[in-house]
Amino acid sequence: MTLTEEFIRVFDVWEPARPYLPMMVDEAEMALVLAMRGEALSPSQVAQRMGLPVEQAEGLLERAYRRGIVNKSGEGEGATYSAADFYTRLDVFAKYENWDDIPAQDRKAIHRRYLDEFIARVRPKVEQLMAGAPSADGLHNNDILLLHEVEEMLDAATDIVVQPCDCRRLAQNCDRPVETCIWLDKSAREALDRGHGRRLTRDEAKALVRKADRKGLMHTGDSQWRTNGLSPICNCCACDCYPFTAAREIGSKGVWPRSRYVAAYDRDACAFCGLCVRRCHFGAFYHDGGEVTVAGKTARNVQFDPALCWGCGLCANSCPTGAIVMRPLAPTPEGTR
Repeated sequence: MTLTEEFIRVFDVWEPARPYLPMMVDEAEMALVLAMRGEALSPSQVAQRMGLPVEQAEGLLERAYRRGIVNKSGEGEGATYSAADFYTRLDVFAKYENWDDIPAQDRKAIHRRYLDEFIARVRPKVEQLMAGAPSADGLHNNDILLLHEVEEMLDAATDIVVQPCDCRRLAQNCDRPVETCIWLDKSAREALDRGHGRRLTRDEAKALVRKADRKGLMHTGDSQWRTNGLSPICNCCACDCYPFTAAREIGSKGVWPRSRYVAAYDRDACAFCGLCVRRCHFGAFYHDGGEVTVAGKTARNVQFDPALCWGCGLCANSCPTGAIVMRPLAPTPEGTR
């Protein structure tokens, strides 16, 4: 078996991506992964196995770590490294490297395989929540957040880093902003250690999420951050973002990402401008084909189906007459999601 064939097997390189493997991993990195044999190793152990000077092994490990080929545990002289997998490598490659050089048809196939893997990884935890479990460790994008809740998280953060959205980089189904994933404190420092993202001031981060909101991106994160600690904030669309796509495929609407609000629509205050229809990702606000007369002018009628609302607040944020407000759903018992 050749080096490449063995690496494909060990690193679980997906079939549609194999023709492009030379773009993603070089022979030294393949040899590194195979030398690790599934173990966590120090740089000196890697050097011994590969017959390299320690300094050369350290440089190879650091490069592979930045590129998502290996993971690191610990810091300084006590740090150890272990092989990652193709799923992790593709995330970095799509966000920071030559993803767009792959032909569109093949990108689409690789993206679908990534999405399938994402759904397979989250499904057991999401189904636990759907069955009434109080929480699911390791599940991200826990809650749909309103804009002011995101700003409260930013006010509490010490370190703020923004990275490209891997979902929109991989799927490319819309032209909404891409540099929108915000990592806070511990996760921000981990991203910087890996050489990813760029620092933002608090004011820059607030300006970014407000712009994301104006561009029609919903906000997700952990509403229990005061107890659990600050974690990443995602700014999501329904056409690209994996959590919302997975939620529709699994059938977890309202549970994950958890809806905590629902829009309340005052038809008497409505100007029938249609902004809510254009901004809603889920068709909760829609035109029914009828017309109304407002201030002597004819406008398209607007209807609202609360059963389709996910509680993101994009409609309320843009309503010029205040005809839409967000109402909290029944509170979740203390200590649960």
